[in-house]
Amino acid sequence: MTYQEYLNRRKELMDSAQVFINDGKFEESEAKMNEVQALDDQWDVQAKAQANLQALEGNQRMVNVQGLAGTAVIPAVQNGFVVDAAAQSPAAPKKEDAYKTQEYTNAWAKMMMGRQLTADEDKMFRLVNEAYTHTTENTQIMIPETVAAGIWKEIGEMYPYWEDVKKTYVKGNLKVIKKKSSSEAKWYLEADKTEDGKEEFEEAELTGRELSRAITISWKLKEMSINEFLPYIQSEMAAEMGKALAYGVTHGAGSESPKPEPMGVVTALEKGENASQVVKYNDETGLTYKDLTMARGKIKSGYNPAIYANSDTIWNVLANVVDQNGRPIFVPDAINGGVYRILGCTVKEDGSMKDGEILFSDAKRGYYANINKQITVSTEEHIKERTTDYCGYAIVDGIPMTMKAHCLLTKQGE
Repeated sequence: MTYQEYLNRRKELMDSAQVFINDGKFEESEAKMNEVQALDDQWDVQAKAQANLQALEGNQRMVNVQGLAGTAVIPAVQNGFVVDAAAQSPAAPKKEDAYKTQEYTNAWAKMMMGRQLTADEDKMFRLVNEAYTHTTENTQIMIPETVAAGIWKEIGEMYPYWEDVKKTYVKGNLKVIKKKSSSEAKWYLEADKTEDGKEEFEEAELTGRELSRAITISWKLKEMSINEFLPYIQSEMAAEMGKALAYGVTHGAGSESPKPEPMGVVTALEKGENASQVVKYNDETGLTYKDLTMARGKIKSGYNPAIYANSDTIWNVLANVVDQNGRPIFVPDAINGGVYRILGCTVKEDGSMKDGEILFSDAKRGYYANINKQITVSTEEHIKERTTDYCGYAIVDGIPMTMKAHCLLTKQGE
């Protein structure tokens, strides 16, 4: 059976199982899924045997005819030519390229599921994870590029503020220069001397904050196929790590926290020196049109803010605001696929925002995040509980670049 034949047969079985599920024939669908599992196991055995055979073919033995150390040997010969095993072996891919391959993705998934790897898969796995040993306990394993990209994508979909902020991927500490103030340009008479401009800058250092989140799944759940396991573990990691990342860029306490976090934009706005960028509204009388226009006016010209709030605030506060003529200002924007807008600003639902908080922010130009270390994962087995812990880990830091790109609407007394 060739690899393409295996894929075609597997697709046929999966399609049949889906048809049975759609028709409510669950016993038949389960039988088909069992066939899929059997086919996967058969392919694993065949792939391993094929890999072992290829390894033997590429390892021609040198025979010592006298059985004495230091004597000449007769090299293996094929078709009249001396075989050079090293020359015949294809060059191994570089580590930075290997983790992007489908081969590594399959090897990683099988390792996470506790399945046996073929010789080629094991070689690929070790190439990417140089510190790997036969036990993955306390050993960080690089997530394949496609899986990591999927995790970041899902986090962005769930938490749009994190998705919108400007990001870089620089390892180590990173110094960021922020403009603090600038003198205004002026008009002059022809004979007047131009005054010296005054620019004030301040320096901030992103050192990297450790983000770690563990999820636990049962051994029974690991019996799913690789095609089912990859999106499952990807979604679970995105949901759990996304909460922390979104909290970090909106409400993180920065270096003032006992456990250092990124500096969140809301946290920065609530500091005394930034009081001018906060607008308080009366929760008893409700948010008014004037409150919104006042907040929008706090954003410096040149910035293009969006509005971020959680679901409760969007539908119970923002959606009920009307203008001075009693017309609702919460209107759909058909051009952008039905996204709602207020005062020309796109309204985005972000679960990291607290009830009653409404953030006007140009996240792309007003906030900076650096991903110091890409997501890795470590596993730990619990035999008695028959569960496996998957612990995702990354190093991330972030800081607002200017407070003039943000304004916070919040309830009075908070």
